[in-house]
Amino acid sequence: MNDDPSKISVLDDAHAGAFREALARILSTQVAEFTFSEILDGLPTVDSFLEFHVYTNQENPVFELNHTLLCPGVVQRTRAFRDAFDPLALTFPPGLLSAFQQSYPGTQRFELRLIELLAVSCHQIAVYLYSLDDGVHPHRVYEEWRDLPRERVHGPFQYIAPIPFYHGSYLAHTQYPNGLADVVGYWAEAKIFGGVVLFDRGESGTECRDLFLHPGRYKGPRTIYPPTPKQYDALIDFLLGQAPPTDGSNCPIPIHPTLENRWRFDPWDSMTRFNIFRDRYERKPPRGSKPRSCVRSEVRKGKPLNQAAMAAALQRLRQITPSSPLWADWGNVGSVVFYRLHKPEEVSRYSLEFGSSTVDK
Repeated sequence: MNDDPSKISVLDDAHAGAFREALARILSTQVAEFTFSEILDGLPTVDSFLEFHVYTNQENPVFELNHTLLCPGVVQRTRAFRDAFDPLALTFPPGLLSAFQQSYPGTQRFELRLIELLAVSCHQIAVYLYSLDDGVHPHRVYEEWRDLPRERVHGPFQYIAPIPFYHGSYLAHTQYPNGLADVVGYWAEAKIFGGVVLFDRGESGTECRDLFLHPGRYKGPRTIYPPTPKQYDALIDFLLGQAPPTDGSNCPIPIHPTLENRWRFDPWDSMTRFNIFRDRYERKPPRGSKPRSCVRSEVRKGKPLNQAAMAAALQRLRQITPSSPLWADWGNVGSVVFYRLHKPEEVSRYSLEFGSSTVDK
C-alpha cells in the first residue's frame, strides 16, 4: 500500500467520507467564507480586528485605510478556491489519522478526533492562503508600518503585532512549524469555531478526552472553556447529521460562551498543569508566578437579579477549577465533589494535587 500516512487516503471509506462531508459543511459557512476572504484580502476588516483587540493606534493600516469592508472580488476568489479544493491536499500527523481510524462512528472518541481533524484543516487552509501573499493588500503594507522606527511602545492597547491576523495568546511564531503563517491559522480557528480548538490530552499528553475553546475575544472571557452539551450536540448534528439548511439558519459556529460553559481553565497554566492543549508548541510555558489582574476581562451590562438567578450564580461558583482566581474562596468540598461526579477519571489528579483531605475518599 503506497498511501501517504499523512493523507486522508489512509482512512477507510466511512471515516474519509465523514471527514470530507464535515469539512465541506464547515467551509460552506458564512463565517469560514468571510474569514478566509479576509486572509486573501491581506487585512482584516476594522470590525473583525476590534473583535479581538482594543486598539488606539490609528496608523495601523487596518484603520489608516479604513478597511471596513472586504475589497471587491475577494469573496469570489474564496468561493472559487473552496469549490476547487481537494482535501487530499491536506496533511496530518499520522498519529491523528490513526486515532481517527481506530474510533467507531457514533462514539464521542470519533466525534472529538473528527473535530480535531477539522480544526487542523481550517488552520492549514489559513496558512496556505496567507502564504500566497497576492491579495489587494500585500504583506508589505502591514510590514512596512510595523517596522517603522518608533519610540518604545507601552501598554497592551499600543501593541504592534508581527501580522494583522492574530490571537493574543498564540504569537510564539519562532517555535511554530510555519512561523507567522501559523499565527494566522490560530486566528482563523478562533474566528470560525469560536476559539482555538484544544483538548484535554490527559496524563499521557496524547489523548482526546474533551473539547475546549480558547476564545481570545475582547468582550468575552479570557478563560478556556468547553462547549455546553447543547452547543456540542448542535455542532455534531451540523457535522454528521442531515444536510443543514443552505441559508445558514442553523449554523452552530462560531460557538460563543455563556454562563453555562463549565468547567473553565485559566490559559496561564492550562497546558502545563491540566494538559489542555492541541500541540505543545502552540504556547510558551509560563514563567514566574501567576499574574493577577485588577480589572475584569469581560464586559457585562448589569441586569436585575431574582432569587433563582442568584442561586444559579452560586451554583456556578461551585463549578470552578483550581485555576480560577476564586478557588481560594469557593474551591471547597462542593466544587471538588461536583467535579468528581462529572469527571470521575480526574479523581486521582485532583486528590493528589489539592489534598485528599478536602473530600471523602
